[in-house]
Amino acid sequence: MYGVGLIWLFLFGIIRNDVRKGEYLALARQPQFDCVGQVYSDTAAAGSCVLIHERYVLTAAHVLITSDVRLDTIVMNGQTMISHVPINERVADVASIYIHIDGQQVQAKAIALHPEFLKNKEEGPCDIALVELEKPFSNIAPAKAYTFADEMDSNVVGVGFGASGKAGVPDSIFTLSKKIAGENVIDKISGPEFEGRKTMLSCDFDDESRKECNKMGSPTPRPLEYICGGGDSGGGLFRQVGEDWFLVGICSGAPININQLMKTGYYGQVMEWTRVSAFTQWINTGIKN
Repeated sequence: MYGVGLIWLFLFGIIRNDVRKGEYLALARQPQFDCVGQVYSDTAAAGSCVLIHERYVLTAAHVLITSDVRLDTIVMNGQTMISHVPINERVADVASIYIHIDGQQVQAKAIALHPEFLKNKEEGPCDIALVELEKPFSNIAPAKAYTFADEMDSNVVGVGFGASGKAGVPDSIFTLSKKIAGENVIDKISGPEFEGRKTMLSCDFDDESRKECNKMGSPTPRPLEYICGGGDSGGGLFRQVGEDWFLVGICSGAPININQLMKTGYYGQVMEWTRVSAFTQWINTGIKN
């Protein structure tokens, strides 16, 4: 499933070593990102989400998958570590799902995972889900979904809730439970096609002093360069066009290269987002006006 030296992690909102975390938190507080919230399964945070209509949010499909677990072991850098392997995976009971945005909580009414995701979860295509709400949120402007196909090389901002820490100090990662945002650039568009468009957007985490960390696109990092995953899964990737901000992606995850991690920490890793513009028709069909 993952290839040699790779492990799929959903653990972090990782920031540059040389930038204060407060700058990332301040970016997340900008009003255009008020539409980003959290998905809760009963009382436990399961991931992030984005309000796209007064009664609908988008999130990653895998956020709404629940499972039992069994203990297993993995060997990392010669050390044996305990891992929790999901088993008996299934779609979460809608009665257990709540959406939290800007201090408000709303019960989910219905959840729709993309059917292509359910066909083959291991390969990760179409990692997107639409959640209908029991009632609208008050005084929160929904995000505008991007519909064009020109995302390549654009400057973007990712926003979600998750753990955080310095990229070059993996041991510094801890659960933040606050909205955090960071910058990157769309370096690659790939994946299987849906509605005539490839379905994945990718960005790498560049390091200004180590060009070997560049995996794709420009090696120059953004001022608030970051990489996301974990509690950020289901969060939004936004692009500014003129005065307006648009939702271009939903956070899917990060296939961490363990060999790279041991050398440079999270610098040089890649994050992946489900491309919103590839699912315009599916989203619009799912919204009941």
